[in-house]
Amino acid sequence: MSPRAERLAAELEMVNEELARYLEQLTPEEWLSPTRADDDELRPVGVVALHVAEAHLNINARVMALASGGEVPPRRPELFAERNARHAAENPRPDQAATIDLLRRNGGIAAARVRQLTDAELDRPGEVSGEPATAETEMQKRQLNHVRSHLESIRGG
Repeated sequence: MSPRAERLAAELEMVNEELARYLEQLTPEEWLSPTRADDDELRPVGVVALHVAEAHLNINARVMALASGGEVPPRRPELFAERNARHAAENPRPDQAATIDLLRRNGGIAAARVRQLTDAELDRPGEVSGEPATAETEMQKRQLNHVRSHLESIRGG
């Protein structure tokens, strides 16, 4: 474990917990109220929260593949809008407590995995969908920013 890995893991835990605590205080009406999401479409807050919770492990799979020098699952931004719309249609009213539990569980799994990385693993060069990346840059650009951007949109920022 490296101090950088510890810092990244702690940062993920912190922002994930900030989102979880914010979601806990929402009323049922606020949970179902629309918010602008990453594709600029309006989706219910609860749907976006479930999206973040479920995405933790997918994003983290890329982080860990970069760290190990393995095959990195591609990002497919051109499919995001379609996948997000399908996800919203399939999960129109996610359970608030279960979603928050999943957010914490998957965020904790992702943080625990990152916490075990060495500096060499964080710095190993690789690619994500043809773009240069490392485990650390994928953690910062994708994992952390994913949570932060959705927290901001849910708060109405």
